[in-house]
Amino acid sequence: MAHTTLRVVLVLSDPDAPLGWVARLIERIGDLDEIGICAIAATPTPRRRRRDNFLFRLLYRLELAAGETPVASDDLSANNIPRISLDDEEALHALAPDVILDLSGNHGAGISAASARHGVWFTDAFGSVPGIAGLQPLLEGRPVSSINLFRRSLAQALPDLIASAAVNIKFVASRNERFLAEKSVSLILRELKRRARGLLSATPSETVLFVAPRAPGTSETLAYLGRMVGELVRRAWQKFATTLGLRPGMFCINLTEGEPLKFNPALAEAVTSPANCYYADPFLWPHGEDTWCFFESFDYHMGLGYISAGRIENGRFEDVRTVLAPGYHLSFPFLFEHDGQLFMMPESCASRRIELWRCTSFPDGWELHRTALEGTNASDSTLVQIDEQWWLFTNISDDPFADMSSELHLFRANSPLLERLEPHPLNPVVFDSRCARNAGRIWQRDGVFYRPAQDNSHGTYGYGLQLMRIDELTMERYRESSVRHITPNFKRGIIGCHHIDVLDNRIVFDVRHRYGGRG
Repeated sequence: MAHTTLRVVLVLSDPDAPLGWVARLIERIGDLDEIGICAIAATPTPRRRRRDNFLFRLLYRLELAAGETPVASDDLSANNIPRISLDDEEALHALAPDVILDLSGNHGAGISAASARHGVWFTDAFGSVPGIAGLQPLLEGRPVSSINLFRRSLAQALPDLIASAAVNIKFVASRNERFLAEKSVSLILRELKRRARGLLSATPSETVLFVAPRAPGTSETLAYLGRMVGELVRRAWQKFATTLGLRPGMFCINLTEGEPLKFNPALAEAVTSPANCYYADPFLWPHGEDTWCFFESFDYHMGLGYISAGRIENGRFEDVRTVLAPGYHLSFPFLFEHDGQLFMMPESCASRRIELWRCTSFPDGWELHRTALEGTNASDSTLVQIDEQWWLFTNISDDPFADMSSELHLFRANSPLLERLEPHPLNPVVFDSRCARNAGRIWQRDGVFYRPAQDNSHGTYGYGLQLMRIDELTMERYRESSVRHITPNFKRGIIGCHHIDVLDNRIVFDVRHRYGGRG
């Protein structure tokens, strides 16, 4: 697709000491041919208003002291990016920017929208008053935090929404705000690339109006403090419960039969895992007259996962054995056959690459055959062939939080052995923690492909399952829609349901228990 260089002016509150996420955005833009930063403009940070809540400001400082303080990057002068003043209309006119991107926290206020062809862009992921953007979703009790990219233009009296993303919420306001800022990098880049290619942004699923964040009142701050302390106590108890062998947050594999779009998860039979261990991420595979299940075994004591397999017989696992344990964490043992050979592509995020293992002796003989995406944090990867074309679906994160649950990335592959990978130009094609992360293999029914996805919301990893119908898949577009949402309300003691696999009419899925007990 033909495209021209999109000219961007960045507006920063302190160009000499930008925060790390801002420097990361500038670096990533520098790696792209179709986007160029033509200038950086500085804007003063507004003086804090007296009516801002003193108690929250104090609490925010304490949070930073106890946690991770946002780190300022080095001086950007080495980037050789020109500096201009926003008041210099002649200089702005000469630059002829396509987009003015305001990263100062002032939300585009006071910047003339007529100065750029596509207006002034900004997000609500951060503001001039520290901590407020991260606190707001906590006060409102939202299941996720939203990142909204807005535009001020001459055509609209109020800022209009360009695109949104949703990420799982952090329970501490300062950490939540930093997380939102870090994740906004991918959203901004994706939408800039869309404009560079002459593509309009995807139509937002809901109307979002920009509302400037407000400082919390004393009662709201106290309520937030109470919830935060309660969460800290809960987490401390979970660590203690782990030492007692109670297996908090334990995953358990369930077996049943039926159609994935209709089956009743409450009727499934659970497979028992050994003490101080859990089973998760099950994949079915036929071998002769038997059906085997490959899955992650997680050892609570070691804090490490490895791949196990068992033969399914009368609703139980028989001949359970370890099949792949290289000494670093593995999970999600996706299996596929190619040229008469069996391969496994487990999640190997700990080694920062995708690994392909070839089976030399079923089920527990494996040798490393090939690696791909070296140096990349990629998790829960799966392959599918659609219209004679191979596609790699994987979840990638390059932010300091190593959040793998928000972004779905697509690659066109020359073969399932991944010798050559072509990234989708609009990655991440899905940016929503409620449906981005893969939750099993993609399957086909009546010519329709379905991608199981995790719902990572409510502050819980593996809260629920989404079954997504793939509606359009090309190198120019990707569209999918949810056709079923399974939430953890079908059995007592369940707090999550996060993976599913289908073989003929047999279904295997895992659920997450509040406590698994000693086993």
